[in-house]
Amino acid sequence: MPQDEISALPLHLQDLVNREVERRLNEAEQEKQLPLDALPIPQQIGNAPRDVSLSVWLYLRLCSSSLPKFGWFIAGFGFVFALIAVIIGLDDAIPRNWVDAGNGTITNVKRTNTTINDRAIYAYHFETNDGGGERISGISYGYRGRHKIGDEVSLERAGNRYRVQGLTMTTTGWLFSLAFLGAGMLFGVGGLCIPIYSWFAGGKAICLLRNGTAIGAKFIGMVETGYAVGGNRGGRDGQPVMKANFAYQVSGERYTASAYALDTSRLTDCPYKTVLYDPVKPERSVVLDGLPEGVRIDELTGRFWVNPMRLVLPLLAAIIVSGQIIAIIVLAIRAI
Repeated sequence: MPQDEISALPLHLQDLVNREVERRLNEAEQEKQLPLDALPIPQQIGNAPRDVSLSVWLYLRLCSSSLPKFGWFIAGFGFVFALIAVIIGLDDAIPRNWVDAGNGTITNVKRTNTTINDRAIYAYHFETNDGGGERISGISYGYRGRHKIGDEVSLERAGNRYRVQGLTMTTTGWLFSLAFLGAGMLFGVGGLCIPIYSWFAGGKAICLLRNGTAIGAKFIGMVETGYAVGGNRGGRDGQPVMKANFAYQVSGERYTASAYALDTSRLTDCPYKTVLYDPVKPERSVVLDGLPEGVRIDELTGRFWVNPMRLVLPLLAAIIVSGQIIAIIVLAIRAI
């Protein structure tokens, strides 16, 4: 674009265009420095197949980049709300086929802390006999004065649940519980998508660590992905997620390997990086320094390893979120 046309644009667009032009000029300059078929391999590793330890396998599956920890946090936060909603309100929100269950006796009447339209809600405790000699107790809710201790009342039953006829009001506010459940599941499932993506991305990295062919790649540019972590206003004031691109050549064909990171210092400290590519599909690749910082190479054995202490938080997050999901499913089944 000619300079006079750039000058006619609004200031914020001028800045964007100038940055893009500068980026492309930098890429073109770096392309001239060294042919792709003569790039050095900065980090030498052993020949395939290579040994990948269990700790590395778990680490890459659970946190193949710096982003999954935020996904685990969002998922755990969302599932907490969903779990609370299931505990306090799902049972009341499910429609049931109530049938006559004979009579029962009011054993106690207590005022609750809940009010509706400034009217206090009372808990009516009742007992009945299931016909086999076993005493069954329960609680129904309603306004003051509906029944008193010792009154005989008509009961209705749905499965193993009993209630006093006419006292269908509860103190749990099941409409709010359903809203909590929906919002919690939305955040939970949305946040879980990041670790799920990490799981499959980690599988690709593990496969290439074991069987990939090492080659030198040249840094050709850094771009913003449009995503950010932290901050406010939807992350727009947070730390941007950057994408570093590296070019390499296999059998005369040029390919690009990409690495995503918040801190790009490891990706830009040298103009050349080691890339592992799939000999069958050369476009399938991973930048060695784009892997999580904890992954190390034993220079003597060529074995990949990671400090087991780095697994504590990812494993704990996975266990907590998995426990939340199991609890939600079990409690939902019980409520149904």
